[in-house]
Amino acid sequence: MTEITVHRVPFRGARGGTGPFTWGQLDMWAEARLSMAGLPSFANVLGGGPLPPGLKTDQVLEAFGRLVERHESLRTRFRPGPGGDAARPEQEVLRAGELAAEVAAVDPDQNIFAIVGGWWPQMQDTPYDLVDGLPFRIRIGTVGDEPVMVMFGMSHMASDFLGTRVVYGELLDLLEGREPEGGAAQPLDLAEEERSAAGRRVLERALDHWRAALDAAPPAMFPTPSRTPEEARYWRGDLCSQTAARALRRAADRCGAGTSNVLLALTAALVGAHTGLDRCAMRMPSGNRGRPELRRMVSTLSQETPLVVDLRASTLQGVVAAARTASLQAQRNARYDPEPVAAIRDASTTVLDVCFNDMWTPVCAGRPAAEPAAPPAESTFEWNEKVDRATVALFLEAFEVLEDPEAIRLSLFADTAHLSPARIRSFLDAIERLLVVFAERDVRLDEIDPVS
Repeated sequence: MTEITVHRVPFRGARGGTGPFTWGQLDMWAEARLSMAGLPSFANVLGGGPLPPGLKTDQVLEAFGRLVERHESLRTRFRPGPGGDAARPEQEVLRAGELAAEVAAVDPDQNIFAIVGGWWPQMQDTPYDLVDGLPFRIRIGTVGDEPVMVMFGMSHMASDFLGTRVVYGELLDLLEGREPEGGAAQPLDLAEEERSAAGRRVLERALDHWRAALDAAPPAMFPTPSRTPEEARYWRGDLCSQTAARALRRAADRCGAGTSNVLLALTAALVGAHTGLDRCAMRMPSGNRGRPELRRMVSTLSQETPLVVDLRASTLQGVVAAARTASLQAQRNARYDPEPVAAIRDASTTVLDVCFNDMWTPVCAGRPAAEPAAPPAESTFEWNEKVDRATVALFLEAFEVLEDPEAIRLSLFADTAHLSPARIRSFLDAIERLLVVFAERDVRLDEIDPVS
């Protein structure tokens, strides 16, 4: 049994303060409140990874204390506005306090990756007390007296996925004797900027993009159920594949495109083949870190933005080009106040029921691809989630595989009223097969069969 002890990490930042939410925080507020109420949600994010050798636990704890001081979002509380006004919520940055950190002693005979993987559900699903607590939790895995692995969790109110990469990267910098690069932008300052005249111009461009995308989209990609849903209506299946990761890199190199655009195009093409439509409308999270001062920021900058991929090209390479254009346009206009966007969506009859989110590319695509010394390992599939509540018909995501850096985890979350469990599995297998072919040659769209 793993022994866990709790340590208190003091922090004292440069300032405290209170102010309105950023647009990204407003976008997550409803979901965060569901999580605080103990309901299933996607309101939490996880990060972490292996630690450099030769460290002491106190060094890791001290480094985390410095990161909490550097990034105000990690010491922020979130609450309704004065008088309990949920429409005007506030964030409060604590200048000083203590952070609880867990240290888990792992038996040296146990597989550390399996142990850390077992922490995932608790770290992911345990609600945060956003009103009176902190939106950040840490667990450090030690073997003997040496810390070897860390997993940390954050409320999505404090950070998005790319923010977790900033925290992990800066943690490694500190542990290896390097200072984090430059200053970090802070949510209180961003919220003020968003309410300025410049912020209003950014918002107007985003609202125009939402109107244009909804006008160009089909009424829905999956307008009517095709079957009786399972008892738990929404299922997630995961395919971990070295084959797909290798083929995705080769396909991107062959056609001169980014790996994310290739994966987006394949997803759109397969949905198009299944539905028979000549456009694929999606919601896609955009990292919103194009500005230099935002790249090292720990906050929830990511927001969903609509895009419509034109499927009228004759080949998959043509769809890749269309996907790249649609993705760039969407990402340029992905920062917005969710309230006026909600009004636009409510006034439209279009339902954006397909989502795409590539979290593999930001982490893995830039790594040097080693020449494989052996054939790829056999791909593995598992069911990972079955829930009753969702707002999508189909959601394709891509993740890194911590215990296998050469693999990609393709994850499909779908409404079983539209895709049976067997078709969810078949859709993921079809992506893998199509990537293998597309890595070697272009593919005509009439070669792509509907998923069965």
